[in-house]
Amino acid sequence: MDEQSTRNPGHVADQEFMGPPKLVIFGGNGFVGSRVCEEALKTGLSVVSVNRSGPPKQSADWIKGVEWVKADVFDVKSWRDQLKGAVGVISCLGAFGSNKFMQKICGESNITVFNEAADAGVARAAFISVHDYGFPGAVLPGYFQGKRRAEEVLALRFPQGGVSLRPGFIYGTRVVGGVGIPLGAIGYPLDKVLGILPTKSLAGVPLLGAGFVPPVSVAAVAKAAVTAATDPSVEAGILDVWQIKAYESP
Repeated sequence: MDEQSTRNPGHVADQEFMGPPKLVIFGGNGFVGSRVCEEALKTGLSVVSVNRSGPPKQSADWIKGVEWVKADVFDVKSWRDQLKGAVGVISCLGAFGSNKFMQKICGESNITVFNEAADAGVARAAFISVHDYGFPGAVLPGYFQGKRRAEEVLALRFPQGGVSLRPGFIYGTRVVGGVGIPLGAIGYPLDKVLGILPTKSLAGVPLLGAGFVPPVSVAAVAKAAVTAATDPSVEAGILDVWQIKAYESP
């Protein structure tokens, strides 16, 4: 019997019986969420997506590998059991609209997810938040305030395993009505231009600094989120734009 089996007898057999670790993703059929689901499947995880409209309206092989749970996030009883046995959760929930609506979707919906996940004993949670541009409070207050409220609850309920990702502009191919919109046509060239500048220091300039926050690929955001939600070596706290960019493929 090898050393590992001596330390933890039956561990391998238990893992084989239980199957791959489960990751639950909220809002997994949108631009970012769908890439998060795809990335999670690539890493060998069992993926459950909870969202209001079911699978995304696109044809891709990876979609068949996700368990799609059609549910309203505020109808907790309809999805609470999905958290059982999950190693982590990722929330990609967010939307624009009236300030009241944004407070509800960007704030309260995520807070609901984090509270339920913590109560269920899930070890880790990741949240797709937003970069702090330092805008005046009159600029989309519901959106930014909602995200920050959710970050605070995440940090409170997951002090050892809660990670808030703060990307700026996310580029990639966004599918709308079955049509792919190549945001990379803007984001990728801009990323390369800003790549030769000291963007982290320039981004700290009030107001004007917003123009120096580099775009980040949706692939990097997805990889960072899945890693943050499943890897105990990732420290709890904030992943800023530059830390997320470290997950981009060369």
